Amino acid sequence: GRLATLLPVLARVEGPLAVVEVGASAGLNLTLDRWAYEWTLADEGDRVVRLEPDGPPAGTLRSRVVGPAPLPARVPEVAWRCGVDLNPLDVTDAEQTAWLEQLVWPEQDERRERLRHALAVARTDPPPVRRGNLLDELPRLVEEASAHGTVVVLNSVVIAYLSPDDRQRYDHLVRSLVAAGACHWVSNEAPGVLPSIAATGPDVPTGRRAFALGLDGRMV
Repeated sequence: GRLATLLPVLARVEGPLAVVEVGASAGLNLTLDRWAYEWTLADEGDRVVRLEPDGPPAGTLRSRVVGPAPLPARVPEVAWRCGVDLNPLDVTDAEQTAWLEQLVWPEQDERRERLRHALAVARTDPPPVRRGNLLDELPRLVEEASAHGTVVVLNSVVIAYLSPDDRQRYDHLVRSLVAAGACHWVSNEAPGVLPSIAATGPDVPTGRRAFALGLDGRMV
């Protein structure tokens, strides 16, 4: 579901894209180019903007937008994709996917159905997710991806699971890759997880749950 908020940022990178997702789990976010998207614009009388992929859509991912947002004109082309995770989950393994379902709160029926559908979509062409530590594997993956398109490193609600020291190591590592022109960086984490990104945007009101969505180390 979070792809509906990530896609406008991913679409700002000139493609075709070679996407490297760290902490990819079952790799469901790597299927970003298989979906249709709908954004309901609250400031425009709930006008709906819909975007279709090149082929038949696997389904529709929706988000409500308040305030201005640079909605894309097309679904990005993904030429290559790969994830890395300490414990990759196999979308073809019923026991492993059942574990994913257990992580959904009991009352979140819509979210559970979306997960089941996304798993079914991923099974038709399972996205590759390699086993390894993101801090060790990322430079090699970025180099491999560079032969296939514009490299984008993606992290979404995963860096919070690193120790504070490793968060800083990750921040420094990806910034060094961006500075060298090796990749772009799309980050979606709580503001306190990567403070260097959150510091480039407006303050989040106290008590409000939010994520800092960043491109190349700056909040968008």
